Amino acid sequence: MFDALYAAGHKPFDLAVERLIAFLRVSLALFSLIAFVTSPWPQLQSREQFELILAIYAVFGLGVALLPTLAGLRTGWQLPVHLIDIGVISVLMYFLQSLSSTFFILYVFVLLSATSRWNWRGALWTTIFVFGLQVIMFLAAGTVVQFALQSAFLFIIGGMFAFFGAGRERSADRLNQIAVWPSNRAQSYTDTDNNWLDASLSHVATVLEVPRILLLWEITQEPYLFTALFADGKCQQARTTAVRISNLVSAQLENLTFASEAAEPKECITSAGTKHETDPIVNSSLRSLFKISSVCSAPFAGEFCRGRVFMLDRAGWGEDDLALAEVVASRLLFELEHDALCVRLEETAASRERVRLARDLHDSVLQSLAAAGLQLKLIASRLEQNVQLELGNVRKLLSDEQQRIRKFVERRQPLPSKQHINLHDELQRETEAIERRWGCRVLLQSASTKDAMVSPELARQINFVLAEAVANAVQHGNASRVNVSVKQTPNEIQLQIRDNGVGLSGANGNYNQKELATLGIGPQSISKRVTELRGRLALSSSPRGVELRIDLACDGPATKRTKYVAHAFG
Repeated sequence: MFDALYAAGHKPFDLAVERLIAFLRVSLALFSLIAFVTSPWPQLQSREQFELILAIYAVFGLGVALLPTLAGLRTGWQLPVHLIDIGVISVLMYFLQSLSSTFFILYVFVLLSATSRWNWRGALWTTIFVFGLQVIMFLAAGTVVQFALQSAFLFIIGGMFAFFGAGRERSADRLNQIAVWPSNRAQSYTDTDNNWLDASLSHVATVLEVPRILLLWEITQEPYLFTALFADGKCQQARTTAVRISNLVSAQLENLTFASEAAEPKECITSAGTKHETDPIVNSSLRSLFKISSVCSAPFAGEFCRGRVFMLDRAGWGEDDLALAEVVASRLLFELEHDALCVRLEETAASRERVRLARDLHDSVLQSLAAAGLQLKLIASRLEQNVQLELGNVRKLLSDEQQRIRKFVERRQPLPSKQHINLHDELQRETEAIERRWGCRVLLQSASTKDAMVSPELARQINFVLAEAVANAVQHGNASRVNVSVKQTPNEIQLQIRDNGVGLSGANGNYNQKELATLGIGPQSISKRVTELRGRLALSSSPRGVELRIDLACDGPATKRTKYVAHAFG
């Protein structure tokens, strides 16, 4: 233990603390010397010797204060100096029995310096060492009452400093542990499962010793409130439109970090002091949904997202926890912003690839389709009338595809237009084109969305989804009829596509999007497109056919919030 204490003195120190200790040492020595010289105390023997000891101690303190400046010594001398402090005070107390109570108070200075240097270990071992000296002095020449009082005072003060040192060391350790944040690969930020978030929340829960962590955030221009709840070593993520970030906590606490033993109306501690709330500290529906009682929460806001982190179910919050919560919130904000930036960079790269692809399509496929149309026209002119009609239908299909590709080439950038179009009319035109293309009956039911207005980009993406779904139904399911139902809610477009085919081979039942990706079944192209649109996909398969249920965030005039950047040729 002695070696450990000595080694601690060789670690880098905060020189401001060492200078404070040196200043206190010099001040205490000088005041003790002045008091000793100016007081009569006729009963003292060898007054000059004790005055000399105090004078030397004052000069010694001045020399220690100048060590870092003159000699360039910053570490390695703290433990010897600490033992000298104890020795000088003990000598004065032993030889000046009548004044021992006066000098005993100097042990507080010794305990303070030990705690500043070595935290609780310094306070503990200094208390034990000084108590040992007290026992020796009591056995040599001392009174029971004086020994008892001084020992009690020593253990009380030493215990307080040890407690303070332990808290100080624990706070430093937690800060160091939080600083060792999980290192996430750039690829993990583009994964749909957000595994990087699981690792980050798990790290915070371990360091701060909290059973549960709730993270809620909004992304710019998206209508959802995203949630992530870490509990029992697992992270569950979801999204909702029922609650907004601005309604999560009391209005007075919206921009503050706070902690409370109960989320109901009660006082809570903040960085600005204790606050008494009349309204519930946490939104009542949120409190009921996640069973929130004891909570420490911090807000965060950035360029792409804003939200709050809630650390739950731990008793005994303090001011240190508020500071740590703010550090955690800042780091989570960095992670979420980085995630949003990675998605944006991925979309930019896809946009550039789309421009290149559009140029290639214009110079190759479009020209080939035009040539094929001309060849069919020449062939039809030499054939019978009924054959000409059939070839005319084929030419019409080729012409339609030419127009679709030409529109794509002219559009180039996958950014939404400011003008919104009628979704029902757009889907009606698309279903008619699909019927001609595949010879399959497509029934559209969208009475409730006849007035739905969406961006051209979203309408285009829905058309791609519908075309791919019908193509799969005809080619793989031998379907002859497809029923399409479209509904609009304040925040979503709900698309239901049901065919009368034979279903998926070897896959009967209900599947969500994650299960489809894991099993590698279902329409992978549609699944990827829905993922890019941040939507949800569910599939039901039976011998009577396949049913797709797709939810996409709408961007009509009432909720102009979402950018759609899914790529037509992805």
